[in-house]
Order: sequence, then structure tokens, then C-alpha cells
Amino acid sequence: MSWDKNTISVSALDGNKRTLDDLGIPYQLSVIATFKGRGLNDDPFMDGTDTVYELRRLQYADVVVLEYVELDADCDVDDIITCQYFKLEDEPQNWEAIRKTDKTGQYHG
Repeated sequence: MSWDKNTISVSALDGNKRTLDDLGIPYQLSVIATFKGRGLNDDPFMDGTDTVYELRRLQYADVVVLEYVELDADCDVDDIITCQYFKLEDEPQNWEAIRKTDKTGQYHG
């Protein structure tokens, strides 16, 4: 067992937020969940504490961007933060921000 797991963000939310800031478009940003992980660029010799990540909700005009993370059971499969876009009226009421996965199929417990 090698413990090569990282937490990698491929979420477009920050880029959207920067564009809205540059254009002066108002938005609402809130935290919908938090979790602990090991960032891709974190110091591998840290004191054993993990980074706390925030999953967020961004709303502007009639658009909602919701982040989620896929936390995999395997110690070598990276955890991925990504996002999904919705029209405000189609926003899911029971959004699952933290999703457990088993991409290798070895931990179906």
C-alpha cells in the first residue's frame, strides 16, 4: 500500500468568480460543505494534518454553480473536486456535495 492519494481541484468555480469580479457582475458565494484531504501541492512532510477544503455554491443572474468532491476508498486514487452548472429553477434541493466512490472496485463494503 503506497498512499499516493492527492486532492485535486478541477472546479471552474474560481475562474467564474474571477470573471464576475472583473466584469463587476454581482454574485452570491457560500460554503455548502467541508472535508479534509491532501492537496496535490501540499508538503508531503507536513505534520500529518490534512488540508480543510470548502465546497461552495456560486449564484449569479439565474445560474448556480455547485461544487462536489469524489472521495475514493482507494489510498492511491486521487480525490477530485469539480462543479456542475444549473439554471436557478433547476437547482437540486438535495445536493450531494461529498460523494464516496470506489473506482477500482476493491472496497465495495
